Amino acid sequence: MLQLCISQTISNTPYAFKSTGISVYSIEEALYHTYHYWRESLDDFSTGMFASWVEGLGEASISSKMRDITRIEPLSLRIISFLGIIEYFSHGEIAALQADLEAWEHRAEWEKLKTRADRFVSQGEPAKALPLYRKALKYEENLTILNNMAIAHLQLSNYKAGAALLAKAQEKEPENPAINLHYTEALILSGDYEKANQLLSQLADCIDTAYLQGLMAYGQDDYLKALDYFNKHPDITAFTHKIADTYLKMRMYDKALASLDPHDHEKIAEIYAAYGQAHLPEAIRHIRQAIANGNQNNPSLWTKLATYYRKDYDNQRASEAITKALPAKAPATLLENARINKSQSRMREYRSSLSDVIKQLKSQYREE
Repeated sequence: MLQLCISQTISNTPYAFKSTGISVYSIEEALYHTYHYWRESLDDFSTGMFASWVEGLGEASISSKMRDITRIEPLSLRIISFLGIIEYFSHGEIAALQADLEAWEHRAEWEKLKTRADRFVSQGEPAKALPLYRKALKYEENLTILNNMAIAHLQLSNYKAGAALLAKAQEKEPENPAINLHYTEALILSGDYEKANQLLSQLADCIDTAYLQGLMAYGQDDYLKALDYFNKHPDITAFTHKIADTYLKMRMYDKALASLDPHDHEKIAEIYAAYGQAHLPEAIRHIRQAIANGNQNNPSLWTKLATYYRKDYDNQRASEAITKALPAKAPATLLENARINKSQSRMREYRSSLSDVIKQLKSQYREE
């Protein structure tokens, strides 16, 4: 049966969910988002900002109910109350979700926080995972949280912070092979080659140690030795990417491109962008293809596209691309937005964008 929206006017002001970057234009869309992405929506639907947006739709009574819902405990009942604020979902749909919510709520608090953080890492947004991992550590400092938080730091190039966390993890389980591999990698990336070499000598020979040997040679600018190790497993993506990176360091761009899978559009775009100004159109073409391949909601790819457009002096398209990434509020995206504003001589917007970057970084690291 056709179901009409409760509001018959079209909103020109969407609400962008912070965790997913998805914009919604009606209460029904917001309910649908919360139902299917409830873990990611926990920090959105219960805020005053969200209730104010609903009020802006001309639904003051629903907005008032939502403000009351934010005070409901436990969390599972709060979500169910929100989803039932209008007759949108069936009783069966609500009951199915309620069972999942109650099961999730009975888990230890640290595990719930870790689960949410892990999802951000898997979605390529490690900066959003860090505050959740920090909260989880306050409940219990266990091996899994330390390891996963370290991985998030490594993805953000915070190598020393990652190594420090893995050092704590190794103290807890000195013989844990996965922890030792991750710790060795963090030490190499942070430039502590002496300690990394000591650990590496104690690890059994395997694919992972071949990669780490290559990574150490790469970090010490011994590129031929690095290629020897990386070429042992050229069919594995991590090895393939490092082969391309190594050729890139050697300024052998054609070999870097030839080493990659022709469908690896994001990495190919990265090589073309490094190749030089004349090759930016190819970088743009490949990153657009990467986005078209089911990654329309990936803020990292939109940010890269904006960067390539800006470097190619196409500020209009750069602005359009960065707009797609801004709802995620990633520091790299905010910084690129500032650069685009500066390139257009929009100095007031440039200063405002830089302020947003600083606020975001302070928020990200306020507990470190």
